[in-house]
Amino acid sequence: MDLPQVRKAGIGWLRLNLHVDSTLLQQQAITLLVSQVAASALYCNGQLILRLGTVSPNADEVDAVYTTYHSFGLPGVGKSNYVLAVRIAFQPHLPYTKFGAGPNSLYRVYVVADSLLDPFSPPVLGSAKYLTYTFVKAGLFFILALLHLCFFIFYPSQKANLFFAISSLLFFVHWLGLGLKITWLLSDLDTLMYVGQLRAVLFPVNYICLVTALYTAYALPKSFYYWAGVGVCGLLIVIYFFNYQSGVVWIEIGSTIVMTAEAIRITVMAVVRKHRGANIILIGLVFSFVCLSMRYLTQFTSLLPYFRINGYGTTFDIFGVLPLPLFLSVYLASEFAFASKSLAAQLVAVKQLSARTLAQEQEKQQILSTQNETLEKQVTERTAELKASQNQLIQKEKLASLGELTAGIAHEIQNPLNFVNNFSELSVELIGELKSPLTPDGGIREGEKVDMELLADVVQNLEKINLHGKRASSIVKGMLEHSRQSTGEQALTDINQLADEYLRLAYQGLRSKNQDFNCDLITDFDPNPSNIEVVPQDIGRVLLNLLNNAFYAVNERVKKGEPNYQPKVTVATKVADNQLQIQVKDNGTGISETIKAKIFQPFFTTKPTGEGTGLGLSLAYDIVTKGHGGTIEVESMEGQGTTFTMRLPKL
Repeated sequence: MDLPQVRKAGIGWLRLNLHVDSTLLQQQAITLLVSQVAASALYCNGQLILRLGTVSPNADEVDAVYTTYHSFGLPGVGKSNYVLAVRIAFQPHLPYTKFGAGPNSLYRVYVVADSLLDPFSPPVLGSAKYLTYTFVKAGLFFILALLHLCFFIFYPSQKANLFFAISSLLFFVHWLGLGLKITWLLSDLDTLMYVGQLRAVLFPVNYICLVTALYTAYALPKSFYYWAGVGVCGLLIVIYFFNYQSGVVWIEIGSTIVMTAEAIRITVMAVVRKHRGANIILIGLVFSFVCLSMRYLTQFTSLLPYFRINGYGTTFDIFGVLPLPLFLSVYLASEFAFASKSLAAQLVAVKQLSARTLAQEQEKQQILSTQNETLEKQVTERTAELKASQNQLIQKEKLASLGELTAGIAHEIQNPLNFVNNFSELSVELIGELKSPLTPDGGIREGEKVDMELLADVVQNLEKINLHGKRASSIVKGMLEHSRQSTGEQALTDINQLADEYLRLAYQGLRSKNQDFNCDLITDFDPNPSNIEVVPQDIGRVLLNLLNNAFYAVNERVKKGEPNYQPKVTVATKVADNQLQIQVKDNGTGISETIKAKIFQPFFTTKPTGEGTGLGLSLAYDIVTKGHGGTIEVESMEGQGTTFTMRLPKL
């Protein structure tokens, strides 16, 4: 009994006049089977014979009861006419819904003979068979869901497994809900009705997931027909909630037809394109479509009465629902197996390639090892050669410096030697004159006397000879100190005196090569005591190198023939901030910015080949910074001159 109007009224009466053949009553008893989802009171010929739930005019007092095939004997044996009256009430706010395409069991009464109540006869047999089919389908879909979820976990790139696992899981919930209803395991009416609604909604969603799995498996973009099918399924869900009487029929049949047709369409396309395994799915789809058509024709039409009478609807339902998922599962499993085999083959190929690559890499490593050993040997040899060459160049630089110093010393020592020679010759003449008044035995002739003025001149000449001899001696001593190997020990040194000596020696060294060269020598020494602990030989080399470069620069500018140009070289010292500052300044050719950035690099020189080693300023930089913890800087303007500034810590 499916009466929405009774539900709206809340409570009502149902009456049925029943006539039973008296001969039948003499042979066996009659039993009533009641199924309901309401509250009822059953009267037979005016006598209350069965109460299920609480029936009351007050809707809040109604307590509905869910039962299936509740049996009791028909009273009054021997009677052939009965009046069955049912007082039925509906519990308010219950979301009454259908569980299938047929009428819902709001209230259903079967009148059967006792002989038909054995466990193997309808309706008991039909209910048992349907229950078995229901749980078999639920269990099968649950297994498929787990299986293809595992496939997806192991092979995530094949997303068809994921969609099929979701579809199978939804089918499992769909059929499990029906099984819980049949077995009374779900007796709460609110929950039961919500499960019914969920089952109805899940049915089209199941087919959407199935078709999505097919699209993914065939690697096809979702077409207009796919989205149209999804739209139709959504519309059927809306119709279900607003059409109690036929909504379940429409949502089940409509979604099945629409999505199965779309599945057949794209599978035929895949077969035409010779997609591997698509023919397997096509067989399942055709079989499913035939069986579902037979089921709907049997259940909703009178075209196939034989199948309807003999209860083949359930059989067609099973063979209509299961083939597509099963054949799709076989297809996906075969794809998974194919992918596994392909991966295994690729793994073998990768292993072989890795083995070859490893062998090649080992061979390369061996070659590289041999080459490295050869290169290391060559580098060691070249390093030794470079060190020897570097030592030779450093020695050459020192010898060049010594040569410059020697030339200056030779020129510088010539002056005192000239004085010594001149005064000694003059003294010889004076002594000859002094000897004229003397007798051979050393006495003084009579009337003669010793010229004391001549004697004073001789003494003065001897003093001058002694002075210039000491000057020559100091020059030689300075040369020896410069040429002596530096011990690295610092000593208290008068920087003003050291700078002055090397200024004159460097100047005389250049003049020994070019007698026409003249230059103004300017000194600006700090008047305060400027003694400082340094390695004098090393600082002397630095000064000599800077001064030689200064004289070279002004000489090069002289060669350009600039009018009114007077070369000047200045040496200045200054004590400030506990530091001794030494400056060597010239007004020569100057240095460009490009050259200035590289001027302290080893082997860098701007002089012509053979005139410079490029080590002078590099050695000077190392002596000042590393040997004395000081700094050396250069300031220059091209065409106007250069200034080198040394700063040494004054401890």
